[in-house]
Amino acid sequence: MGFEARTHLALHQLGGRRADVCARTRRRGYALIVLDNAISLIDADAELADVLSPEEVPRAKRGALARVSRLSPGVWDAAAALERDSHHRGFLVVDGLLSREVDVLGRRCVELIGPCDVLRPWTWDEEGSHVQAEVGWMVLEETSMAVLDHGLVERIMPWPALGVELFNRGTRRAHHLAVALAISHHQRVDDRLLLTLWHLAERWGRVTPAGIVVPLPLGHQRLADLVGAHRPSVTSALGELTRAGAISRREDGVWVLHGAPPEALRHHKLANVPT
Repeated sequence: MGFEARTHLALHQLGGRRADVCARTRRRGYALIVLDNAISLIDADAELADVLSPEEVPRAKRGALARVSRLSPGVWDAAAALERDSHHRGFLVVDGLLSREVDVLGRRCVELIGPCDVLRPWTWDEEGSHVQAEVGWMVLEETSMAVLDHGLVERIMPWPALGVELFNRGTRRAHHLAVALAISHHQRVDDRLLLTLWHLAERWGRVTPAGIVVPLPLGHQRLADLVGAHRPSVTSALGELTRAGAISRREDGVWVLHGAPPEALRHHKLANVPT
């Protein structure tokens, strides 16, 4: 079967699956899930084009097609999103923001997940482990995700570099988590907070005349979960950092970083940005 014929067949199959899947609205406060349409991985994540030759990009745009899952803000029942009949591999976040919350004996940590991240949000170890952890997912902003399933794996076979790069997305998440873990080992809460905000700014920060804006929903409790501290300690440390002029908070709740990053982040890509 030729390339164009395979592409048309893929679109037909995707349309058929759309007819089989309806919007599911969970009880109030839960995420609304809609599976519809198809998107090219190259359009979903423009950086994926960098691993292809210029001649390959147009064909990959037409052939590397994935279904789209859309989530509205609220609790996400990730286990229910698994489609076993399609050999579901996971998702590539196209846009939006989610959080993964892991609780062990009442102590919680949070990971923020956004565009270009790959996730496989299911628990595969049926036997569990000696350390029991409760994992929860929250959709913080309207989110779209490309569905990574067996059909997509077959469609990207002409471009194996795409599969390798998707694997690298998972490796990148592991690196960010390792950095966050190292930050959480700093003794002072104000150091943890400042390092965490600069770490988040490396990915999400925007340079403005007022400073580097971190446009994320970071209330005191979420920051406490990110840095591994109690909320009262975080509130006190944020006050100290604000009085020192290192940070400020806009009326819309968004944090702004001022000055240069801490010495520990002198290699940071934002370190030499004038503020």
